Amino acid sequence: LYNMYIFMIICYLLMLVNIINLALSGISGYFKLEIIGANHVEFALFSMMIFIITETLVMYFFIATGKSIKEAVEKNLGNKEIWEKERKLKMKLFPQLMLTLLLFSIIFIYGGVADNKLPTAYLHGYLFPIAMLHHIWTLKIKNNSFRDQIELIGKLDS
Repeated sequence: LYNMYIFMIICYLLMLVNIINLALSGISGYFKLEIIGANHVEFALFSMMIFIITETLVMYFFIATGKSIKEAVEKNLGNKEIWEKERKLKMKLFPQLMLTLLLFSIIFIYGGVADNKLPTAYLHGYLFPIAMLHHIWTLKIKNNSFRDQIELIGKLDS
């Protein structure tokens, strides 16, 4: 249980770093600023790597704890209602996580379009605020999901 809390805290710290990186990357792109000596493209690459690692770790947290919940229910350490709640939690969280990953992946790819000044490059700038708003919404969903996951784990018999 202690390791789970440490892992969850690491996820929260990475999510904080993530939102700062993404915001700085957006500011860098809109205002043509260098961040820590990196131009927009370089900093966006760094931000995307941290973003993908963070989202993957968050998904791993829910997959691993969900598997543990399922195994505990199978061993009669909890009732089937706990497993159903776990499934509903994942059905609410994972589509939003995947949509956030998709949106930022599209923006990152469109960065190449913008960098090469292709005709649809203007979409890169318009998609970023949409993706950021969705990401902020997803942060709220993730926070609620972390809370609900810990509550479900607490309902299991030792």
